[in-house]
Amino acid sequence: MDIQTAFQSLENFYGTHSRAAAALGISRDHYRALRNGRANIPQRTADYILLKAKEAVEDMPEISSTAPAIPHEPARAAHP
Repeated sequence: MDIQTAFQSLENFYGTHSRAAAALGISRDHYRALRNGRANIPQRTADYILLKAKEAVEDMPEISSTAPAIPHEPARAAHP
């Protein structure tokens, strides 16, 4: 996983980049600067972001393409 994919994974897991930044203990503005390439990402910080993104991906529920989007009730007989 590269760092940009990690940022995207964190956004998907937490809902917004602001929530992701808060969960990582990084200010919103600094997180944005890291994400947009305006700030250098030290290796230790990059490793932390990648670790947290990997954990987030592992915790996300998987969506099966074969499972119905809305569970259906079993069919009932027209006449009991």
